Amino acid sequence: MGVLHRPPTSSTSHRISRIGPWATVVLAALLYAGVYALRADDRNVVNAEDVMLALPLALLALRFGVRGALAGSVIALALLGVWDAEARNTSVSLEGFLSLGLTFVLLGLLVARFVEQRQELEAALMQYFDDSLDLLATADLEGRFTRLNDAWERTLGHSVKTLCSRPFIEFVHPEDRDRTIAETAAMVDGGRDAVGFRNRYRGADGSYRWLEWNARLAPGRATINAFARDVTALVEAEQLAAAHADELEHAVAARTRELEESREKMIRRLALAAEYRDDDTFEHTERVGALAAAVAEELGLDVEDVEVLRLAAPLHDVGKIGIPDAILLKPGKLTPEEYDVMKRHTVLGARLLTGSGAPVLELGCQIAETHHERWDGNGYPGGLAGEEIPLAGRIVAVADVFDALTHERPYKDAWPEEEAVAEIAQGAGGQFDPLVVAAFLAVQDRKRAARNGGAGACSELSLVPRPHVGTALSRTR
Repeated sequence: MGVLHRPPTSSTSHRISRIGPWATVVLAALLYAGVYALRADDRNVVNAEDVMLALPLALLALRFGVRGALAGSVIALALLGVWDAEARNTSVSLEGFLSLGLTFVLLGLLVARFVEQRQELEAALMQYFDDSLDLLATADLEGRFTRLNDAWERTLGHSVKTLCSRPFIEFVHPEDRDRTIAETAAMVDGGRDAVGFRNRYRGADGSYRWLEWNARLAPGRATINAFARDVTALVEAEQLAAAHADELEHAVAARTRELEESREKMIRRLALAAEYRDDDTFEHTERVGALAAAVAEELGLDVEDVEVLRLAAPLHDVGKIGIPDAILLKPGKLTPEEYDVMKRHTVLGARLLTGSGAPVLELGCQIAETHHERWDGNGYPGGLAGEEIPLAGRIVAVADVFDALTHERPYKDAWPEEEAVAEIAQGAGGQFDPLVVAAFLAVQDRKRAARNGGAGACSELSLVPRPHVGTALSRTR
């Protein structure tokens, strides 16, 4: 952005305009006399007087305009006539005198017209300076304003005299002074040709107005030319918008938390609806979720994936809602036909949870369908093997079997924890993923150590070193 400032007063026309009219006439007369004396003293000066006579003529034109140009031309032509008469030079014809006279007139008019245009331009710029709604200013390198337009008084209430009588930094808000000094120094020291910034200026009533500045050093590097705009309304609008944005962000965050809590409650109730049919304690799903999350954390999964798995794992048996009570609650061993019906709960659960678009429910769908698959490929319903089984299904398979072994069911008594841990370890590479089993054993080892206050008892059952798996659940198979 350009810098607008009051036009400088050091031009030639301004300097001459400071000379009084009579002083200008005397100076021009002295110049004419000097030219005449030089011509009279040295007859060898040929046509030089024509050039030298242009100096007083231009002086009169600069001071008096067209009138001065015409008067100067007449005087110059008269002097030439006198010189030729004294020299009895008859070689200059009437046409020659007229030609010289016309040359002097044109030269004078040209200078006069240039001066008039310059004065009109300066007058227009000065009028703009005085009438501009922008705050226009010049300042010296000592930090004081030297010239201000009327917009300053309209904006701040201080008179121009007051603003120019003290260092301008005194009017700047204390919090903005360091920035103002730094920006000015960067320009004055030659680091930047121009600067632009915002600061607050104190008004006559004690309040502060936000000003947006553009400033540049004058070519002589002794003056700073600048303009500022009152952007108080804009800054207040920006601050209000930012405050509303913060409020909206907090409201959205609060609403998101409410939705998350509602979603978790819905997921728990959905899991309990299935668990209600074969677990009077209603704790199996929560235990499976907690253990699955601990194993996933041991495997090195991201915190977000661990949390999603903790919420999704309890949905592993949601398909049991569709299994008849006669089969689900049968205290004895199931017949092959009944077992085929029981195995359908994996497919039923997947159908119930699929297509929701919610990460927890989508992962729950995956778990419901695959948590009875086996690492060796002999599981159901798809007969998947190895890493064809999603990691979430492989983790929940271990957590589900361990919890089922260690808690009483209508068809069996609870196993001691040590026997259940040994059973899981024995299933590594057959029923279960060896890496998942290793992570499970590490979790159990730490639990045992925490209870006993020493080394755990599961370390001797570990089949492989503690693994570190950092892959997202949704992309791991």
